[in-house]
Amino acid sequence: MRVETFGPYQLELSAMQFIHNGGWAAFACVRMLDDGAEAPVHVLPFQQVVDHTVFATEAAAIAAARGAAFAVIGPQSA
Repeated sequence: MRVETFGPYQLELSAMQFIHNGGWAAFACVRMLDDGAEAPVHVLPFQQVVDHTVFATEAAAIAAARGAAFAVIGPQSA
C-alpha cells in the first residue's frame, strides 16, 4: 500500500493480485485531514476503483488507483 498526502487529503493506494490469473486490481481510499477533527473525514472509503479491469502489473494498478483518487478530489488536484 502506498500513502500519499496532497494538501488536506491523504490517499491510500493499493493493488491486489488475482490468484486465478495473476493480474492486478486497483483500490483506493481518500481521507480529508482536518486539524480540528478528532478523526479524518472519509471522502472515498477503501474500495476497488476501476471495475472490470485487470492490470498487468502492480505499478499499473497503483497508477490507476491514483488517477481515480485524484478524480474524486477534483480539479484542484491537477
